[in-house]
Amino acid sequence: MLFVVIVILIALLYYSSKRNLNYWERMGIPGPKPYPIIGNMGDIFIGKRGAEEIYADIYRKYEGYPFVGVYKAGIPVLLVRDPDLIKNIVQKDFNIFHENDIFVDKQIDPIFGRNPFAVKGAEWKNIRSQMTSCFTSGKMKGLFPVLEKNVERMMSYLDNQMKTSTCFEAKEIFVRLMLDNVAACALGIQGKCFDEPYSEVRKMADHFFFSKGITSLKFIIIFNLPPLSKFLRLKVVSRDVEDKLLDIVKTTLQYRKENNIVINDILDSIAQISATQNVTELDITSHIATFFTNAFETSSLTMSFLIYELAQNPKIQEKLRQEINESYEKNNKSFSYESIQDMEYLDACFRENLRKHATVPLMPKICTETYKYVPTNPDFKPIELTLEPGTSIIIPSTAIHHDPKYYENPDDFVPERFLGKENINKFTYLAFGGGPRMCIGTRFALSQIKIGVAHLIKNYEFTVNPKAKIPVKYDPFYFLLTASGGLWVDVRKINQ
Repeated sequence: MLFVVIVILIALLYYSSKRNLNYWERMGIPGPKPYPIIGNMGDIFIGKRGAEEIYADIYRKYEGYPFVGVYKAGIPVLLVRDPDLIKNIVQKDFNIFHENDIFVDKQIDPIFGRNPFAVKGAEWKNIRSQMTSCFTSGKMKGLFPVLEKNVERMMSYLDNQMKTSTCFEAKEIFVRLMLDNVAACALGIQGKCFDEPYSEVRKMADHFFFSKGITSLKFIIIFNLPPLSKFLRLKVVSRDVEDKLLDIVKTTLQYRKENNIVINDILDSIAQISATQNVTELDITSHIATFFTNAFETSSLTMSFLIYELAQNPKIQEKLRQEINESYEKNNKSFSYESIQDMEYLDACFRENLRKHATVPLMPKICTETYKYVPTNPDFKPIELTLEPGTSIIIPSTAIHHDPKYYENPDDFVPERFLGKENINKFTYLAFGGGPRMCIGTRFALSQIKIGVAHLIKNYEFTVNPKAKIPVKYDPFYFLLTASGGLWVDVRKINQ
């Protein structure tokens, strides 16, 4: 019976895709030749390349064109190359492009289905407004001592591990740090990720959104084949994780209420909102899960790539160390929230790292109304575009970040590009997205990564271990940009 269903599904995909495969040709939009069922995305299904590499290759082949017509399986997708059109999509005409091109049914997946990245329309506005108040600069400043304490735990862990080996896989260390940060800042609990080899928080993380295997496959389907995701009724967050999160939130809220405890963490911020708005425990749990997602996986990946880049570039590492040491001495031999934010070269390194390794490499959007556009930038051919409601759109952040038209020698790590940020078109730098739907956790990510890097570069010297793959190869089966084979570095303690 299963075999018959699969055959029927493949047949339907074949005839549906074949019917759509001349869509862009009819619209007068150039693009590479697609194939039935797989469209232009065949390499994803055999694990040869990830979606960001496929789109980047197409992007490079159509120099001078403002957009390219491609196909996710049989689904027509507009690949955007023109920064002016990107500005329209994410900001100027946001009311027409406010939806992200993914499908998650919150009746099936109540946790991820309430994530701001997945929800649409008025519900998105409501959730966004609720969570915005959790990430003010004042809130981040209040959480700074917690973040610094966890960094100190990380360094104690490193010192202990270095007694037997000075070689580390960067992401493994920083996953522990970010999980301790999430546990402390979101729920007011100890993650114990540096104390126990497999703490309860780590167990939950390993079964959360970004675990490998079947979960990764689900994300590939959700982001590349939304209609198939809807047909298969996919659920990303397992029932076990869902129940565990709900239990933690419910128990913690009840304990704090009964004992009149106020910690001023993320959970307290959300609970205060629930007192004046119709916010359920499930809503609160989904907000905590969203924070978990933003603060844990993306931040650990970003910090891993940054340390790896500094390990490959000793002169840049030393220049950053000088700025960090000067700031430390100037601030009475300590770091503060303000002193971390004031380090210009640290900020430049952070931003250059995300230019080179955009953790979220693609921005999938949907056009909700008929939309007409003709490029006015002389760098692009004046091809008239008419988008129909429901048209899928991809903004290829990675490809744009590596376009030599915007960034000279784009494969090089050059933080100095961002010391004069006024020279960079913000619609060619999309590390945090753009417009009203840009990453809501940016302030927290900046804080926890910068304080971690400041302490590490001040106290340790990093070099690349021979086990590392240069250049980095990205994992084609992972939703976020992650290194295949890991990011291996050697660590040496600096005598103070």
